[in-house]
Amino acid sequence: MNKIKIHIVEDEPLIAETIKTILEKAGYVVTGISMRGKEAIFDIETAQPNMVLADIILKGEMDGIEMIQQLQKRLSIPFIFLTSMSDEETINRVKKTNPSGFIVKPFNEHTLLTNIELALYKHKLEKPTISVNTESDSFFIKNKGELIKIKQNNILFFEAYDNYCNLYTEERKYLITHSLKSIEEKLPATTFLKVHRSFIINVSKIDSIQEGYVFMSNHKVSVSKTYKDALMKKLHLL
Repeated sequence: MNKIKIHIVEDEPLIAETIKTILEKAGYVVTGISMRGKEAIFDIETAQPNMVLADIILKGEMDGIEMIQQLQKRLSIPFIFLTSMSDEETINRVKKTNPSGFIVKPFNEHTLLTNIELALYKHKLEKPTISVNTESDSFFIKNKGELIKIKQNNILFFEAYDNYCNLYTEERKYLITHSLKSIEEKLPATTFLKVHRSFIINVSKIDSIQEGYVFMSNHKVSVSKTYKDALMKKLHLL
């Protein structure tokens, strides 16, 4: 079973290391510790954790709330704020991000681990699912009780992620509670093609192909030798 990965955003080294020790003792994998907001966004996108623990006061110009707001445009993962700030203005800003938890410092090990467990359970229930109508030009993503319509021509590619997969559009990414294999069975073969054991792409969105990679929008997707011939047959070569 894959271990849950958690990223820590905290600018106090002693507190960050204490949290890291607690998490690792409980069996979680800590993907890293970031001390600045902008740095955290890059680190989290690279590490792809299952959860983020974020302080509000951070080094640099971007605080934890703004960092989470920027991150929400890119990823759909649960996050918990760990902070000593509980004034009305801060709480109002926090509410707009809809966090999975809010823990006021100082906190103990039991409080932290309980909040993490509850947040992960809640997120599992709310993970988006996908409904596909092969006769339509759209997909529906069920996310937190809401059905979100996504047009096929807005989808760039699907990426395997553990037992789930990520759906990428030009605007954002959605974590879907289906394996890549089950998604492949639902997709129209005229538009989508598997190019790697971890990737299914929208062929119409390809910008260029070079040295074993497909480039689309700002993304670089691997193409394995196994699927290269099938991809070339899909292309209209002059």
